[in-house]
Amino acid sequence: MKKFSYSLEAVYQFKQKILDKLKKEYAVKLQDVQIQQRLLEDLRKELHHYEEEFEVVKREGCSIENMMIYVRGLERMEKRIKKEEDELTRLTILAEEKKKEVIKANMDTKAFEKLKEKKLEEYHVLGQKVEEAFIEEFVSHARKA
Repeated sequence: MKKFSYSLEAVYQFKQKILDKLKKEYAVKLQDVQIQQRLLEDLRKELHHYEEEFEVVKREGCSIENMMIYVRGLERMEKRIKKEEDELTRLTILAEEKKKEVIKANMDTKAFEKLKEKKLEEYHVLGQKVEEAFIEEFVSHARKA
């Protein structure tokens, strides 16, 4: 009997390469999200530090001009945090979209994998039938002789 050959092996390999590529892209997207989360955390800590510093300066007394400088600085920090939060949302959405692509590609690849397993099982069953037929024929010829 001839050696097992999966006729869709090339397609399966192609789908596997696409899946691997998408997994790498998804990993990069997740890393971008994590970097953005750390940046936001750092900015929030910095804002908290400046707010505490501003409270100390207010208690000790300072000029209106210095107070305005602090207020404008805090407002700029809050705007930057809002901008970075929006960026985090965008990156998270991109990561989720890539995750959906990975899931779909994984399902496609699994379908080809299951088909390959089914064809291999059919091959083994056919091989067993051929072997049984050979043995039966051998026994039949042995009885005649």
